[in-house]
Amino acid sequence: MISGYRGLAETLIGSLIQEGYSVSVLVRNQQSVPNVSSLFPNAFLFSGDIDSLDSCSLWIEKTIRHFGQVNCLINNAAVTGPGGRLHEIHSHDFEKAIHTNFLAPVFLCQKLLPHFLSRENGTFINLSGGGATGPRPFFSAYSTAKCALVRMTENLALEYPQLRFYAISPGALKTPMMEKIAGFAKEAIGSEHAMAKKVLSEGGQDPKKTAKLVLWLLKNQPSHLSGKLISAIWDDYENEEHASESGFWTLRRVDEMLLRQLEE
Repeated sequence: MISGYRGLAETLIGSLIQEGYSVSVLVRNQQSVPNVSSLFPNAFLFSGDIDSLDSCSLWIEKTIRHFGQVNCLINNAAVTGPGGRLHEIHSHDFEKAIHTNFLAPVFLCQKLLPHFLSRENGTFINLSGGGATGPRPFFSAYSTAKCALVRMTENLALEYPQLRFYAISPGALKTPMMEKIAGFAKEAIGSEHAMAKKVLSEGGQDPKKTAKLVLWLLKNQPSHLSGKLISAIWDDYENEEHASESGFWTLRRVDEMLLRQLEE
């Protein structure tokens, strides 16, 4: 199951189907269903709103009914949210971004957990994003939600050690989201505007690297990476030595104690 169908999702869906996986896609825009169906005729498409709990529940129910079981959920759908300083943006837009980027993935995980636990098998892959590991001024709603999603991934990995939970950082991609960032007024979002323009003109990171990581995780289901935030661009994730029991690839306060732990 994967939420969303544009941008990175398009590459992920195509790669998964090519590798023989059965894919269920949550399509937010009903008018886009025919186009998505023509691109991926073998995919199971469900038209629903990621922000509607009823819609998400029905997506899960119909997917299980259609395939008999679910092995993986990829929380991919996201919105840019408002851009600007906090006092300049509408609280409703901030709240909506938190809901779409964090609370909706939480709900989907919560609804799928009983199914995975009954089978003692299941994988959750949460897409991280800019600002998850460091400050991202002018996009506080988006970055705060992504930071929370990464922490939730680590928490759930400890709560349910029999399952797999991974957070993935895909890097800066040329997507509709990047187009949205480039559309903000330059004075409202600072250097983010020039960065977005550069990505759109030069292409950004290769989304196939994220697809490669997703396929590798699904095939190998590495327990030592459960709860980790993995960069599809920079991390040597196939080397176990780079993902020990220490704080590598997790959200931590950098201090002397952490440095000592990392050296052990």
